[in-house]
Amino acid sequence: MLLELAVFHPASVEIARKCGLERIELCRDYASGGLSPDMALFAESRRIFSASIFVMIRPRTGDFFYSEAELLQMRELIRLYDDAGADGFVLGCMKENTVDVRGLEMLMNAAGNKPVTFHRAIDEAADYDSAIEALIACGCSRVLTSGKADTAIEGADIISRILKKYGTRIGILPGGGIRSHNAGILSAIPGLSEIHSACITGDVETADKEEVLRLMAAIA
Repeated sequence: MLLELAVFHPASVEIARKCGLERIELCRDYASGGLSPDMALFAESRRIFSASIFVMIRPRTGDFFYSEAELLQMRELIRLYDDAGADGFVLGCMKENTVDVRGLEMLMNAAGNKPVTFHRAIDEAADYDSAIEALIACGCSRVLTSGKADTAIEGADIISRILKKYGTRIGILPGGGIRSHNAGILSAIPGLSEIHSACITGDVETADKEEVLRLMAAIA
């Protein structure tokens, strides 16, 4: 099972490299749930990490209801990071508690052939299944979700259901509160192939290397 590590600092990127991870999600501002990194952080991360870097495209804190100007800003960020060598993108845009299809199509067009993960904004959808169908129709590669719960552990039953229903059409990536001590609940779900965690255990934004290794062992 693949571990995607959410990273907020070059030290975490180095930990991901040393632990042999295949993909990271690059962000800043852990406390807000992740915002777009600056180009200096991306450039340093790209220098350190040769495997896949998916860049968070989120211009501000708060809700995921973006204005036209904000969507255009997000489109420009995708183009900048695409040119800089990003391997994929993580984003989400909502409208009236469902997926903002028009906005998402704009961002997907900017991403071109590079994979896009729709993040946990999906958990705010009033009709979860219809929202996932919209992501599939727009061509998203995967959806990062806690199963409409505060944590992926609490949402494990829903994650299991949507994996069974949609798993052949879109990747299902559980995230939210996953650590080595509870990951077994998710790794027991038939067919699940990847999980997402920051592996942060203290008051800093840097991953705990030992926790990364413990989590890798727990899902192996």
